[in-house]
Amino acid sequence: MLKPLTYAVALFVVVPSAALAQVAPASTADVRLAYFSPQRAFYESADGKAAQAKLSSIQAETSRQIEAQNARLQALQNSLTQSALLLNETARRAREQEIEKFQVDLKRFVEDAQAEFLGVQRQLESAFLAKLRPALDSVARSRGLLLVLNEDAGVVAWSDPALDITPEVVRRVDQP
Repeated sequence: MLKPLTYAVALFVVVPSAALAQVAPASTADVRLAYFSPQRAFYESADGKAAQAKLSSIQAETSRQIEAQNARLQALQNSLTQSALLLNETARRAREQEIEKFQVDLKRFVEDAQAEFLGVQRQLESAFLAKLRPALDSVARSRGLLLVLNEDAGVVAWSDPALDITPEVVRRVDQP
């Protein structure tokens, strides 16, 4: 279903562009379509940079905690290995169960940390999109654009960089 639409959009963009290039070079003021990259807008905007810093901080803290827990697990395993011959069957089994419980707790911690990270990431992306949509709309309307393509969607095979409105959208997003 989407393939015919994708090809139609690709033809719409490529064929008219080729036809315009053969007839006469058009100025960007005459063109009523543009493209932008939401991903690049996110990474270049102040909000996007702050979000990236927050996510990096969460990731670094989580990695530190996981490394500490892995070191503790390794110490427990080494202790069991070193004292295995000195322990009776009941004590050895108790230590093995302690290690197994620790491993399960560590796995749960990692899963919870991943879920928390993804939740924060979704919140930050949603907050950015709430600012991005009006900024994009404002830029498109101020330029009198009829169509704005999403560069990240992979539909644009080639375009004149002068049609890229991403920097202008980022400026609008960053406005208070």
